[in-house]
Amino acid sequence: MFKLLKQNKIFRVFLAYQFFSSIGSAMFSMFILLSVHLIYENPIYTGIAGFLMAAPVMFSVVVGPIVDRGDKVKIMRISTLLEFLVLALLAFTPLSEHLGVLFMFAVIFAYNIAFLFERPAGTTMLPQIVGENDILQANSVINIVSMLGGIGIGIVLFASVGGEIPFSFLYGVSAVFVALAFICSLFLKNTEAVKSEAGASASSYLRDLKQGAKFVKSNVLLFVMIAVVAMGFTGEMAYVSRPMFLEYHVGAQGYVLFVLMVLVGGVVASFFVSKLGNRFKLGKFVFVLFMLAAVMRVVFALVVPLHLVGALITVVIFSGLVNVVGMLLRSLNQKIPPKDMVGRVGTISTTFVAIFVALGALVGGFLGSVVSDAAHIFIYHGISLAVIGIYILLVPRMRKLPKMDEIERVETDDMQ
Repeated sequence: MFKLLKQNKIFRVFLAYQFFSSIGSAMFSMFILLSVHLIYENPIYTGIAGFLMAAPVMFSVVVGPIVDRGDKVKIMRISTLLEFLVLALLAFTPLSEHLGVLFMFAVIFAYNIAFLFERPAGTTMLPQIVGENDILQANSVINIVSMLGGIGIGIVLFASVGGEIPFSFLYGVSAVFVALAFICSLFLKNTEAVKSEAGASASSYLRDLKQGAKFVKSNVLLFVMIAVVAMGFTGEMAYVSRPMFLEYHVGAQGYVLFVLMVLVGGVVASFFVSKLGNRFKLGKFVFVLFMLAAVMRVVFALVVPLHLVGALITVVIFSGLVNVVGMLLRSLNQKIPPKDMVGRVGTISTTFVAIFVALGALVGGFLGSVVSDAAHIFIYHGISLAVIGIYILLVPRMRKLPKMDEIERVETDDMQ
């Protein structure tokens, strides 16, 4: 970990950018649904808000070739600046009912349009600035640094929050972090490989997109995408129900505490992946992670109304498990495709995931309005994670995935 930081100057700047950007975007995504829930107290509105967070990502399939062929640093700068403007608008606009829920919907949609370009640009640039065997470790370092920063901010929020959350202040802090990310991007430079790609013509857009889709279909990434799609759909159903469930049982300050525990779980997972992520055969390891996560999700649903400390422990464990899964699967999307296809391959997968995440948000909002106890939604989520784990075990290509450092990148010549 420290060797990577010491020897790679570009990665250090990139890490600073990801640190500030991740904290700003995480604060927005974690609290925007709670804002909608507390202001309007309508599960349907919360579900629509969750849908709008995912809806722009449905179009990420058109972003992939643009990111692959374009100047990734410039894309990151422009998208980060747009995110800052949206957060600044939230910070200086009183969030009250007279503005109308359409204002909140518009803000959510605009922010995620900008984020639509930022995330794949960063994902695509990482393999260009670190070695093949350092991709998993680089992802874990980014997660550790970002989540430790988030925990620090969360502690301040927890101490300052009483019966109400100061949303304008919260989004103001988010805007400051995104502004710092933009400043870092000014010092971020493309590698020579990225520069050469940036000058390529975009006239071959459709061909690039078709080539990316063909690549996903031809290898294990297709089955990885199916697992992530199912995970995203059922996870979003629970996610949009979380504000209502936690606010009812533990209040606004308790909600902040639970968010803190999510970040703690992410830090633990990142340290684990950094040290041990290359030591396990991925197929069977991911199956075990899904099954453990399923158990923890059901336990969470049952324990929250009964015991606060027990519920917090389950949150840390569950968050750690799903973060390990996320880092492993994301690293596969960065390591298997040819370097000049990472963007389009990633955004093809992201598009399908986003479609089902958006549908999951709407379904979750509907269930929240008709289910007598939101705990049932989290129990359904746990059962679905177990089903996904069984799917991974039953699909030979997934079950036989080797250790991460034994997976080789498919080069462009191999596709001829």
